[in-house]
Amino acid sequence: MEPEDAAARLHALSAEIAATYGVRGSLQRQVRKLGTALPRYERQQAAALVRVERMLARGTPAEAIDGPRFEHAELTLQMHLEQVEAADVRKSFALDITTTVFVNAVLACLVLAGLAAWLLS
Repeated sequence: MEPEDAAARLHALSAEIAATYGVRGSLQRQVRKLGTALPRYERQQAAALVRVERMLARGTPAEAIDGPRFEHAELTLQMHLEQVEAADVRKSFALDITTTVFVNAVLACLVLAGLAAWLLS
């Protein structure tokens, strides 16, 4: 596999991740930021692609890139990205933030009510 071809394919995959999850930067940064948003197997395949990205950045010879493994990891990640809806990702993110704010507000109210009851008794 040619390094230029692998770099172009990694760049395209990185752009697809940015479009789906809204995480920009290198593939390594994207995978780190996504964390558990990716299922375990897809995370493992993404880690293999990150290793290839690092190898390309160091100027590793083309013979060192395992072509079949690279293609399998790329295909696995692409299939996962096709199943994920970008709108659903944004919606769940907004819902998570709203839920967190609401729960924290309720807990703060309970603490203040308990403190007021304790001080007034």
